[in-house]
Amino acid sequence: MIFYDIEEIIRKQGIDNKYLLTVAVAERARQLSEQKGRYLVEDTAREKYISLALEEIASGKVVFLKTGKAREKETEVP
Repeated sequence: MIFYDIEEIIRKQGIDNKYLLTVAVAERARQLSEQKGRYLVEDTAREKYISLALEEIASGKVVFLKTGKAREKETEVP
């Protein structure tokens, strides 16, 4: 098992916090499980999807994009 420095990945990849990193890793792991055989890193025969996803994000082969839209508070104009 490989251990990753989460704080370094967050800083290096420009992700705001560890919770967003968790969401990105989970989403990529889900994609990997649905598309078996389409990996971006070498030597993946025995690795689990979570490990592969984290490796891809850490190496910069997968980029995390925030797509959430911020809502502004609506005020009525009299």
